[in-house]
Amino acid sequence: MIQVKDLINEIGALSYLGMWLVAILANVVIPVPEEIILLAFGYLAGTPAVSGLILAPLVISGLLVSDLLMYFFSKRGNRFLSMFYDRVFAKQIENRREWIERHMNKVIFFSRFMLQLRFLGPFLAGQKRVPVKKFFMLDFLALMVYVPIYMAIGWYFHSRIDYIADGVNEVKNVVIVVLLIFALVWLVRFFRKWLLKMNTGIKPKDEGKD
Repeated sequence: MIQVKDLINEIGALSYLGMWLVAILANVVIPVPEEIILLAFGYLAGTPAVSGLILAPLVISGLLVSDLLMYFFSKRGNRFLSMFYDRVFAKQIENRREWIERHMNKVIFFSRFMLQLRFLGPFLAGQKRVPVKKFFMLDFLALMVYVPIYMAIGWYFHSRIDYIADGVNEVKNVVIVVLLIFALVWLVRFFRKWLLKMNTGIKPKDEGKD
């Protein structure tokens, strides 16, 4: 596995523009999980050389640009994306196609939080020709939750980032990470209920009838 400190040093040597480009490429080009990249950004935000108030919006906008590019490529029928989808996801998605089409807003929002599945949000939204404004807003809302949480973890564990990335846990680290995960789950559930109410007019208490 790539040494996290080496990755941090390489990213830290870049300008803000360079970090923005890394954010754009993180989801599709850089051979490192996007979560590790975000932890590295969070680590850098905890150093005097980088301002988190500048970096966080740059990272959010970079990932948003990446998702929009994938959305537009899918909408135009890009062969590479279609082949990748057919080989990796088509069989699993086919049985759930009707549900996905009825709940496309949920798919766009929640796929952003799922490792190796975040490709599906932009791809399916483009395929189904979801209006670009709706896709933009749902993806942006997801990133506003997703990015700060991972960057906050990287910032907090400034001296322990190797342990997080390599899966080596200390008791204190586990407790804090679990608390952060619970916070993330709560936020996701809150936004899910809010989106359901906004898009279907169903009150959260009626959600089980979906």
